[in-house]
Amino acid sequence: MRFQNQSIVITGGNSGIGRAAATAFVEQGGNVAILGRNTATVDETVQELGVFGQSCNVTDSTSLTQFMSNVVAKNGPIDVLFANAGIAEFSSFEDHDPSHVRNVMDVNFFGTLNTIAAALPHLRDGASIILTTSIANQMGEPDTFAYAASKAAVKSLISTLSREFSPRKIRVNAISPGPTETPIFEKMGLVGDTFDQTKAALSNMIPASRMGKSADQVAAILYLASRESSFVMGQEIVVDGGLTGCNAIA
Repeated sequence: MRFQNQSIVITGGNSGIGRAAATAFVEQGGNVAILGRNTATVDETVQELGVFGQSCNVTDSTSLTQFMSNVVAKNGPIDVLFANAGIAEFSSFEDHDPSHVRNVMDVNFFGTLNTIAAALPHLRDGASIILTTSIANQMGEPDTFAYAASKAAVKSLISTLSREFSPRKIRVNAISPGPTETPIFEKMGLVGDTFDQTKAALSNMIPASRMGKSADQVAAILYLASRESSFVMGQEIVVDGGLTGCNAIA
């Protein structure tokens, strides 16, 4: 198996892409540890997948530090860090509250920094760090200014940290998902017919003619985590069905 006995850490591993990745790593022999804010879904994932898990907010650096120490005690030094936890909150610039911007940046950017900082002393030389960005960092969608800025800031880390960590041969890369069917749409209030209409509209915009599945993102995550990508550093793999790469004038 590709990740036999490797120590894998996933933040946001209790839902959506993070949980799908946790499932795949377990199936590939990895010793997986997950972190999430929702205690109920963390406990459920721990029971269903047989992984180590802890409830924690990535904005809490003290709890993150303790979590990483617990992971090492349980599974050994970390081979793969998937810093995936994040939120999607949107507001028009004209109507925004500064607290909205701070909250989005605190979770998506500073939370990612906190995660990497807490894990760094426990990473094996040659480890793989994978971040989650978003195609929002290269698009001009209304109401996404804070979210897009937070993901652009995360994207900047893949280059700077790959260079900084290169003496230890630690690679930093990212996946950049397009519209993907995950519980995040429920958190945004898009359920039932509203979600179906949104899904149909997005599918018409995407060259692949469908929304993404978590499995589409997981394939890229497993590649970046594996030795197959040992010569890949500082890269963002866009998995969006051609939405950003196949633009055309209608």
